[in-house]
Amino acid sequence: MQQATKRWTGRGIALAVAAGAALTMGTFGTAQAATPGVFKLCSKGSYDSYATFPERGGFSTFVVRSGECQDFNYGGNGPERVDIVNANSDGVIGSVTYDGRAGLNIATVDGPSFYPF
Repeated sequence: MQQATKRWTGRGIALAVAAGAALTMGTFGTAQAATPGVFKLCSKGSYDSYATFPERGGFSTFVVRSGECQDFNYGGNGPERVDIVNANSDGVIGSVTYDGRAGLNIATVDGPSFYPF
């Protein structure tokens, strides 16, 4: 009798953990995959931002306002450097590699800093 009770208790705990994990994933979502040919810039910090493409002669995105995201259909056939810039100070936050074959999503955050997502 005790074995059966332990077995059912164990299954109940496992089901509760699985349900909790499913709820968490549904609430927080999963990482958004980049779209080939698209450079996405999200200004999640308290400043506006933009990106420049030095290998394209200094070509740049327009300014993305704080709290907003923009998709730029820039294509590309290989890796190239992209500079992420704080638009409020025109200071380069850092550089990252964009490859149009894979696309890239970037979020700027307070610090200032940025991360791919």
